[in-house]
Amino acid sequence: MHLNFIKNTVLLFVLTLLSCRNQSYSQVQPPVVVGAQQTEHYLPILKNENIGIVANQTTVIFKEEGHTHLVDSLLSLNIAVKKVFAPEHGFRGTADAGEYVKDGIDSGSGVPIVSLYGANKKPNAKILEGLDLIIFDVQDVGARFYTYISSMFYILQAAAENNIKVIILDRPNPLGSNKVE
Repeated sequence: MHLNFIKNTVLLFVLTLLSCRNQSYSQVQPPVVVGAQQTEHYLPILKNENIGIVANQTTVIFKEEGHTHLVDSLLSLNIAVKKVFAPEHGFRGTADAGEYVKDGIDSGSGVPIVSLYGANKKPNAKILEGLDLIIFDVQDVGARFYTYISSMFYILQAAAENNIKVIILDRPNPLGSNKVE
């Protein structure tokens, strides 16, 4: 019985590898346009609202002339970005893995930064006071040890408890959808 189990397991593994290998990726796929770049869909929702943004160095909008951080783009469009919530690695991505991320003020935009990676993983009612909507725009790679998914969970929980709307902007896994990790 043990031998049959091993044979069946090996056979299943080989068939899985072959089926993944035989998938055709030769078709030209249209370019991916991430949620942050589709401003026409969410800018009307942001007008006249006080906004908080969960953001890091991946929170960028690419344009022909280069790229800009979503916070900087929204501020230039007169959107009232009141707070930035910084997950692991900090708002601008300058903190090392596991390094304590401090609250502060962003030197580029002047917006207050609230750490989600330190003593405060879930913002309380006082921290959320005055916010109407929170945008979550952080790219994740789907690895279980990454903390971004837990940051999103805590933001969703805190927003629900405080009657605050949340917009989650999509960013595909940079490792691609055809890899199994």
